[in-house]
Amino acid sequence: MKILAIDIGVGTQDIMVYDDEKGFDKAYKLVLPSPTRIFAEEIRRSKEDVVIFGDTMGGGPFTRAVLDHLKEYKVYMTESAARTIRDDLEAVKKYGIEIIAEDEMDELSEEAAPIKISDLNLQLLTFLPAFGVDRYFDVVAIAVQDHGVAPQGVTDRENRFQLIEEKVESGIESFAYLDGVPENLSRMNSVFRSVKRWHEGHILLMDTGPAAVLGSLEDDRVKEKKRAVCINVGNGHTIAMSMNEGQIAGVFEHHTGMLDKQKLESYIKKLSEGTITFKEVFDDGGHGALAREANQPEIIAMTGPRREEMKGVGIFAAPAGDMMMTGPVGLIKAVLSRL
Repeated sequence: MKILAIDIGVGTQDIMVYDDEKGFDKAYKLVLPSPTRIFAEEIRRSKEDVVIFGDTMGGGPFTRAVLDHLKEYKVYMTESAARTIRDDLEAVKKYGIEIIAEDEMDELSEEAAPIKISDLNLQLLTFLPAFGVDRYFDVVAIAVQDHGVAPQGVTDRENRFQLIEEKVESGIESFAYLDGVPENLSRMNSVFRSVKRWHEGHILLMDTGPAAVLGSLEDDRVKEKKRAVCINVGNGHTIAMSMNEGQIAGVFEHHTGMLDKQKLESYIKKLSEGTITFKEVFDDGGHGALAREANQPEIIAMTGPRREEMKGVGIFAAPAGDMMMTGPVGLIKAVLSRL
């Protein structure tokens, strides 16, 4: 089975080409700037009005670049592209962005610079064969972060944790969606439709946090333990899962910028004791927490682009010998489990 795994974060997109007959040691790896940073730079270089179209993708740096651009220029966006800023299109309009129909693109492109956005750069499919790598895969697996479209009266933070909570009992592999994505996950749906245009095989989508946790479990030092806490310290979010023989004993997710080493250690202690509560994490500005049982870990493993800030909390996991491949390894493990 040949798998193309892409973990799309805020800072980088981490890519692994995997063949189950060769294993992780002989997989090809590539680390590139993230799409949101690439398109943010394109916006910042532009010195005129812009019309943005394409897919719903990750916001972050791109969103900030668009809002900065609005200070001097007009910004037009199609509905699918505008959901990159916010799923609530009325909120997008309040920023000063003009939402346009697809059939208005040609006319507007004469007076504003057209910019097509997507989480996926299909030039990758021509880049790989240039180095002798077969571009045809049995499975394409992609990790992106998706808050989901919150129902009326539910905050984005509450909705985000509800999406996590409903999967906990079913195990970490249940965070992966195979060959279909719930409609309320707008970014994942956009990626799924994009891949479906050129790939006829299986498609697996997974949130970046759980993918990183699943990848951490493949680290040799973690794999040999029955009880572990795996932490992904991302640029925006930090997620920690207490794992007991492959089952999730507890989980919490917070905003990385609101954590320091001391606070993280305190939350990990409560997670291990089974005493952490949704209210304390949510009231602290995070997404929430769930404790199913106490689970004193034999090892604590950390990964993620901001792990250095929390150095000393646990070991730095490096599945397949490379910390940057934690997400792709998790995606591949999910594929092998589901198929």
